[in-house]
Amino acid sequence: MSLNAMNLEALCADSMPAISHIGHEIWLKNRDLKALQVNEKSAGDVATDIDLWAEQALREKLLSILPGSQFMGEETGGSLSDAPTWIVDPIDGTANFARGYPQWSVSVALAVGGDPVLGIIADPNRQELFYATRGQGAWLKSSAGVQRLASSSVSEPLKAIVSTVFPKPLSPLMQPYLAEFAQVIRNFGQVRRSGSMALELAYVAAGRADAFWERGMSAWDAAAGLVLLREAEADIVAMDDLPLLSSQWLAAGSAAMLPSLVELLRSSANPT
Repeated sequence: MSLNAMNLEALCADSMPAISHIGHEIWLKNRDLKALQVNEKSAGDVATDIDLWAEQALREKLLSILPGSQFMGEETGGSLSDAPTWIVDPIDGTANFARGYPQWSVSVALAVGGDPVLGIIADPNRQELFYATRGQGAWLKSSAGVQRLASSSVSEPLKAIVSTVFPKPLSPLMQPYLAEFAQVIRNFGQVRRSGSMALELAYVAAGRADAFWERGMSAWDAAAGLVLLREAEADIVAMDDLPLLSSQWLAAGSAAMLPSLVELLRSSANPT
């Protein structure tokens, strides 16, 4: 199925209630932490039985909404091809979720031709739903109603908020990341780290933060946020020059702040 043959707005409208419902079910299950079954995939990387349940629930619902589509999830895998593919992280921020720290999200994107064209990020803790489709803007649905998102106009680094997510403790990416972190924390006004890349990208799209960077992410961490950013007049850059959904080093930000962050990261990677 080609992009021209798809009604992205209708797909988004059909998907949002299901994603919100499953997000709420995840939130209800999170109220009983003692019942969680937590498995350590690697140092600093965990999964719970709720991740697996939620991914399966999302798989069934999303594939029924768009028959013939494919599915790629953090827990059950899959691959990205030119065919319409749902890219899903059922709980982005599982380590937070497993401890009752209320900073995690449900991230869903639809890619066509390998490029994300629809993105939905649900925050069940705050009852916020961020969503965007190509060419139709980025939006936030909350108790206050529906509002269009716009990235920040802050242009002075010392007045900016930059967010990040740390690499895993034993990752070989930790050393170059720490060099970057030292430079960012010295040159930008505020640095934040919450543990959910999807939410951090949504916050940049909403103008709550000005820029973001990370090393060591996966496609399901970035795909939905990429759509939100583009539709909120922000952008995302693969610092390693790989395709965005294959990159292991991403920087994102408003038009006013991203160039400053990219310049600093590049200078940190190539000190003179």
